[in-house]
Amino acid sequence: MKQSPNLDLFQVLERTFGLLRLHHGLGKARYLGLERNKTRVQLIAMSHNLKTGMNIFKEMQRLKSLRDYYIQ
Repeated sequence: MKQSPNLDLFQVLERTFGLLRLHHGLGKARYLGLERNKTRVQLIAMSHNLKTGMNIFKEMQRLKSLRDYYIQ
């Protein structure tokens, strides 16, 4: 049975939020005040996106080098 596209998106989002809660402590507020906690969450999300982007970039470079190796 084929899953709906909404379910796939839901699984990706839940995995991301789960990782942020587990590894970066986003399950509880650290500071008093909405603005400080909002800033903390935004910084953590930015660092997560940078890390994910670098992993994607590394994988693309690896695949490109493999492709170049097998084409020669």
